[in-house]
Amino acid sequence: MNAARIAERAAAPSALADIPASAPGAASGWRLVVTAVPAHARAVRDLDGLWLAPGARAALPDGALVLAVDVHDAPRRWSITALHATPGGLEEAGRWERRSPLGAREITALRTLLAGDAADHTMRVLAEPNRAPADCTACGRALPVGRGLAHRTPAGHVTTCRPCPVPPFGVNPDAGRCARCSGWVTAADGQITPAPEAPGRYRPVHRACPETPLPGPPVRAATWCVECRTTVPAGTGYWDRGPHHAPGHCALPADGLPRWSVRVPAHEVTDWAPGQVRRTRHTPAAGEPSLDEGLPGGRILADTGYMSVLAHVLDTRTTGRSTLALVRAATWMEAAPLLAAELDQALATRPDGGTFLARAVVERIYGDTGWVAEITGHDPRHGLAREFLRPQTDYDEADACGHRGVLDAWTLRPRRVYEVSRPLGPPAKNWRAVRSRLGRSARVTAEHRSFVRVTAEGDIVEITEEEVQAWLAAALEWMS
Repeated sequence: MNAARIAERAAAPSALADIPASAPGAASGWRLVVTAVPAHARAVRDLDGLWLAPGARAALPDGALVLAVDVHDAPRRWSITALHATPGGLEEAGRWERRSPLGAREITALRTLLAGDAADHTMRVLAEPNRAPADCTACGRALPVGRGLAHRTPAGHVTTCRPCPVPPFGVNPDAGRCARCSGWVTAADGQITPAPEAPGRYRPVHRACPETPLPGPPVRAATWCVECRTTVPAGTGYWDRGPHHAPGHCALPADGLPRWSVRVPAHEVTDWAPGQVRRTRHTPAAGEPSLDEGLPGGRILADTGYMSVLAHVLDTRTTGRSTLALVRAATWMEAAPLLAAELDQALATRPDGGTFLARAVVERIYGDTGWVAEITGHDPRHGLAREFLRPQTDYDEADACGHRGVLDAWTLRPRRVYEVSRPLGPPAKNWRAVRSRLGRSARVTAEHRSFVRVTAEGDIVEITEEEVQAWLAAALEWMS
């Protein structure tokens, strides 16, 4: 029989079974989980299966076939029992008494009793008879050899009486939910105990369950609750798809104004101090209602609920390389100065009556190209929606390798705003190695990006992102 088939294999069995111990007076015996009865099988050595020790406790798949054989002397005879694994334990499926080992009749019967998926059956040995005298870990009773069960646990073999359950033992190496109260147990703060719903598996358990256990791992630093959007002090709340207050500690703000968090651009950290009023964008999460369009500065940007609104900064915190700000919708009194400033900027940046087209030309540098995109609106993922334009390429002044002199040109119209990307030389010193490793399209030069528009005289001038936002705020008036 293949040694690899004899060894225990990883699986997820469901039925807990006590393997029959050796019969009284038996000279020898063996137990086998039968996984296949080959067509040429004539004896025990021809069966495929997984060996078990008599008296062991194991988890088996429902419907697994267990063969128990005991050999008696004076007179010489073989007691053969076939058992099926069920959720309630092992049930007898056949019994034979022979004066010789397993024969053709029993082989045929086993083939009939074998489940259709027996070849995939696996087992998990939970405990075996103790091979040395020991005391029961649960009740302290002295156990002679073979009278107890040596359980396989993460802390080693733990010996108990057969009726006694395995008590909690050892420090839990991993965090998880308590098997008793379902609260969170931090790693090394509790013990481990057998999981009742999964034989052979273990779960952490509190040494003493608290009155109000946390349903998830505790938050390590002060943050904001995803339910009430107020501060959760470090160590008092828990994490479950976001930070939460401890059960029963959420308190909705008295002002009744919606709150949310936004990621602060790195170059604007100083402008997001608490108390400031800023224009922010908000995208409702799955199952979260959209903000009211009537809030100060509210402007719907997409049908998905993505909108722009004026917000009052309540708090900021830095996580890694990014800064987050907790904000709430601004009141009309708080928003009035910023609304007036936005109106002045919209008037100052409104398009003129120019009708001249302009030509934007970008030179390729060592194969790196530029691009021009028209800003057409807002996008929940990228901030601005862009429509990339197709260039006209001129190779007249290109060198032999195409590293210089290749020009891409785009026609820009007035009363529009664009974003332009240009490669900046010189290329990296190891640009050939970069292209060899990452492919011919890998960028080897720096990139300069800017927003532009066409003046009344047909000149291309750079503008700021704030001006772009001002133009988009009145897009229906000028994009015609």
